[in-house]
Amino acid sequence: MSGPHAAGAGRPDLRPQLGAVAVDPRFRARRIAVRKEAGRRRLKRLLVLVGIAALALAGVLVLRSPVLDVDEITVAGAAHTPADEIRAASGIGRGDPVLLADLDDAAAAVEALPWVAEAEVTRDLPGSVHVTVREREAVAIVAGGGRAVLVDAGGRVLADAAGAPGAPFVQVVAEATPPTAGRPVSRDLRTAIELAGRLRANPAGAVAAVHLEPHLRLQLVDGATVELGDASELDAKVEAFRTVHARVDRSCLDVLDLTVPTHPVLTRRETC
Repeated sequence: MSGPHAAGAGRPDLRPQLGAVAVDPRFRARRIAVRKEAGRRRLKRLLVLVGIAALALAGVLVLRSPVLDVDEITVAGAAHTPADEIRAASGIGRGDPVLLADLDDAAAAVEALPWVAEAEVTRDLPGSVHVTVREREAVAIVAGGGRAVLVDAGGRVLADAAGAPGAPFVQVVAEATPPTAGRPVSRDLRTAIELAGRLRANPAGAVAAVHLEPHLRLQLVDGATVELGDASELDAKVEAFRTVHARVDRSCLDVLDLTVPTHPVLTRRETC
């Protein structure tokens, strides 16, 4: 046979036999191990996510369980504020999840009530909430613009003075109408309120009113006037008034001038 085909007929085929290449068993085992490890990691992550979801669901079910609902809200320490008003202000109601109640917010809301100075809100599982309050003390009455209100030592309006509890209060005469309950009076009234509070019990029942205009002065129950001038040396003026009231014959007293507390001046009525 002649020609190209005849020339290469007896030579071996040198092309690579790709289908016949053998894979090392160690590499095959390694690939299988890697795949299995990746599968285990995916399974572990899935189980973790399922566990978290199950715990979250269980937590929601526990929080919303009727067993942990608010069954009662007790109130202690309130003399002037109705218990139902305190319960309503707290924002916590019967049937609410007791573990979800925001106790700090509830206490702050109760402290916004006019009479309440401090409030503490606690829970007692499975279903009780307790509100304990400390109320403010009324020290005087502020009257002005046809309205009279009770105030504490800091000038916070507590309530209308109608039906004021306890012993008679010294009245502070204001030019403007006092604000509504829960709000403070103006700063210029606070000195007069402090003075009224100090003179309510000592001397007891002697002072009827404290006036600011045109200057600081006391109106006594028996009709006499005590002139104090400005608010300087107020401690000395209060002490001088108490001393004169206790030791001096007050019959027919018209004016007691204590603008200079170390030199009191008494003026008596001519006809008495």
